[in-house]
Amino acid sequence: MSGEAWTDALEDELTFARVFARHAYWRENPPTPALLVMIAVGMGVWRPQKQPEKDLGALRALFPSGRF
Repeated sequence: MSGEAWTDALEDELTFARVFARHAYWRENPPTPALLVMIAVGMGVWRPQKQPEKDLGALRALFPSGRF
């Protein structure tokens, strides 16, 4: 949603703290695509398709204690 290209340099400097900071900022200042989706859904002119639930068993197996 930031408009940045996902590069190796971005991935190298991206931390959980920075991801959480972006999400906090976006809660107050939603990116244009997210804002337009919220408006369309709120007005009832567009309904997103229900996404199939993903099996997260393999991901959970990587963190058996439940902690990162």
